[in-house]
Amino acid sequence: MKVKEIFNGEFALYYEKVINRISSPIFVDRWRRRLVEKALSLIPSPKLVLDCCSGAGNIGEILLKRKPQTNLINCDISKPLLSMARERLREKSTYICSDNRFFPVKSSSVDIVFSSFCVRNSPEPEKTVSEVRRVLKPEKVWAILDFFKPEGDNLISLFNRSFFYQFMTINKLISKSSKEAIDYLFESIENFYTVSGFCEILKKFGFSVIKVERFMGGLATNIIAVKGGRNV
Repeated sequence: MKVKEIFNGEFALYYEKVINRISSPIFVDRWRRRLVEKALSLIPSPKLVLDCCSGAGNIGEILLKRKPQTNLINCDISKPLLSMARERLREKSTYICSDNRFFPVKSSSVDIVFSSFCVRNSPEPEKTVSEVRRVLKPEKVWAILDFFKPEGDNLISLFNRSFFYQFMTINKLISKSSKEAIDYLFESIENFYTVSGFCEILKKFGFSVIKVERFMGGLATNIIAVKGGRNV
């Protein structure tokens, strides 16, 4: 599977140590903080949280600063990134290496599921949606951050998309081994759902879409969904 190979190879560490270290303080950390804040506004005292496609533990770090008593599970297909998460969070979390189509977690046991840049990387996105629904308790929250296929362009989105593509293209030149992985990233966005299309998938699987928040003209989007309930 291409995704498994990419995120267990050299690119995983390059992405976290170079690309993420540059982009996170400028953009991505703000998106992550907004995601955590909104989820906690709905579930203020979560007992069990699953961060699927947790990477190096970026969401977990934000969450545990606010709710240090939370039982957190970091779940990712990438062993190198899970090792970085363990270095960052140590005994504050549990670490599971698993495909995002199956989480070895008890059904109806989780209060909040976080997924950052996760479903887009699933070879079977609907299986991932179904699996999140399985592990969540009724009326509990799925907090999603991802890049979605553009639904339309404006000056802000065109500028930011151009900036993003140029930034990633520079990284292809710096790290020749990252070319295939970065090409995959571009392709995965174009082949993924639009925000509205993904919201329809969520509704199909019994989720209520509570909040949609777009960043950089729609380059990235946070979606807050609840298992059951009413759509806004």
